[in-house]
Amino acid sequence: MAAAEVINMRTEPEVKEQLRVAAELSKVSLSKFVLDAASARADEVLADLRSTALPEEFFDEFFAAINEPAPEALAALTERQRPYRRR
Repeated sequence: MAAAEVINMRTEPEVKEQLRVAAELSKVSLSKFVLDAASARADEVLADLRSTALPEEFFDEFFAAINEPAPEALAALTERQRPYRRR
């Protein structure tokens, strides 16, 4: 599948040269080098948001808390009519 989207960016000449040299040494195009690096960083950021690490001493307390019934005020919020529709 051919790429269909374009990303434009501005940079300092020194940074562009650094990336160009690194791409050349990696035997890939500058675009591929930058896109691969940005994609890898995006994966890291998204993985951090998808997981939560807890110290062992807090895990049992946290697990117990999320398995308790919701407080009455919270339950009322989750049962109320939404002002919007999901698609």
